[in-house]
Amino acid sequence: MNGNEKKGYFFVFLTGVFFSAEVIGFKEIFRVTNLPPEIAALFGVGGCFLFLLPFFIANKKRRKNTILTFKRDGRILILGTISNAVGIVLYYQALKKSDLGPSAILIKTTVLYNVMLGYFLLGERLRPIEVFGICLAIFGIYQISSLEGQISFLSSAYILLSAFFFAIQSFLIKKYVPNILGIEYAFLRLFLLTIFFTFYSIIISSFRIPDYSIILTLASFSFLGYFLGRAFYFEAHNYLTISKLNATLLIEPIFLLFIGIIFFREPWDLRKIFGGGLILLGLYLIVFYRPKVKSQ
Repeated sequence: MNGNEKKGYFFVFLTGVFFSAEVIGFKEIFRVTNLPPEIAALFGVGGCFLFLLPFFIANKKRRKNTILTFKRDGRILILGTISNAVGIVLYYQALKKSDLGPSAILIKTTVLYNVMLGYFLLGERLRPIEVFGICLAIFGIYQISSLEGQISFLSSAYILLSAFFFAIQSFLIKKYVPNILGIEYAFLRLFLLTIFFTFYSIIISSFRIPDYSIILTLASFSFLGYFLGRAFYFEAHNYLTISKLNATLLIEPIFLLFIGIIFFREPWDLRKIFGGGLILLGLYLIVFYRPKVKSQ
């Protein structure tokens, strides 16, 4: 493992920590309030954006890099953010009604979609072990999605669809943005997400202003996940392949699974553990497993 890979894995570790904090925070907000997912997302990313705006305006280097990022990567940024926004709406809609553990495991099928996008759009070949991993993951998805009382079939479908939209953004970045400026990219993404969720909530007539304490909480967790988590995630694209990057994040749903059991009193279900294990094993075989070659 070289120095760049070590740096990449460190960035991915920080990504997992901040992503987990964001998911736990929003899950708690949905548990204690009846806030629509798009409103939670709007005031989370919007509050975070307004908090960061003075720092980016005052810092000449950040200001310059932000302008450079938008000019150079604006098209991919917009397309990726729209895809990401659709995924966020679907994921939060499901997270609001489902247990934390199954939701966290299913969303990691983003890795599976990344492999499939590479196969269909980039002409990458699938090894037999990868095909086997895909089959394991699909069977595990069935086990998780049929957990009555913990996650509905509709919520499972929402999460699987949201994972596909999340994968599109990562695919676009890796293919078209060779040297991403993670912090500036994450900041501009906050701005575009704020615009998207504002118009979306107005169009579907769900716009409302939550209590200020809830806005502050949403903005705080968004700062961790939407800004810090995404900034480190984008930076990691500069040092790791997309498969290694996503594979390293597979530890995150295991952590969230136990958080759901311990703190949210979610049931300890052998079927959930079995299904989750199949998904993670399948994804590991897809992106990480390399058979040892015997030396002659």
